[in-house]
Amino acid sequence: MTVFESKTLTVAIDAPYEKIMTDLADPMTHPEWAKEFFAGPAEKSKYGYVLAPVPMMGGAVKFKIESDITLGILDLYLAPPDADFGTPLQVRVIRNGDGANVLWTLLRFPGMSDSNWEDGLVSMSKELCELKKRHEET
Repeated sequence: MTVFESKTLTVAIDAPYEKIMTDLADPMTHPEWAKEFFAGPAEKSKYGYVLAPVPMMGGAVKFKIESDITLGILDLYLAPPDADFGTPLQVRVIRNGDGANVLWTLLRFPGMSDSNWEDGLVSMSKELCELKKRHEET
């Protein structure tokens, strides 16, 4: 059995839970705030997922999200255009007073160097700050 190293990053957002969840459940909006990861806008495909440029994954990737807004469950799937989706990135959103906490879990897959892992954690922390600003400033 294999267990990967993981890290859950958290941000508290002072904005309505439903607004945050609806935004996170839409893969078209992620490139608007996750600019460390995405290099441009997402485009809808005829296959039910979106395509978006992700330089760290070698170019265009397909991206989809399975969600349950009521329960705060978001599973994000990414893959090269010619590959099957694998293990999802698991995101959970927990009600916190009038706002919410977003919990984003990253997995360290085999072969990832220490520097790439640390860079990814720093990058995701910046992305969560952008998500917070997106919702608190509107």
